Amino acid sequence: VAAPGRPSRSTLGCAQAVLAARVPQGLADKPVHCMAAAMIARYCSRPEAALVSVGKELKDLFSAGDAEWADLQADHDGLRCAEVPGDDSAVGEFCRQATGSSRRLRN
Repeated sequence: VAAPGRPSRSTLGCAQAVLAARVPQGLADKPVHCMAAAMIARYCSRPEAALVSVGKELKDLFSAGDAEWADLQADHDGLRCAEVPGDDSAVGEFCRQATGSSRRLRN
């Protein structure tokens, strides 16, 4: 049984549900990394957010993706952003500032 408010028992299921429901579409790459890590940390757990972040970059490294240290830095910024008090829009604004994005993040 999943914890109250957690969308799924499994790490993968929780991360996928959170990404679909909480990360806005149409963002640049680094804000997406930041928001994804922040939302997974908030709605699944911080360790799961770190695991998913590293796992995604490893997948990119061994596939046709584009593995970048800067993506891991944006993920790390997201772990800090997850701790921002307030709703998800406050986290989005923190991620926007942390990644230097000029576009306003909306959920």
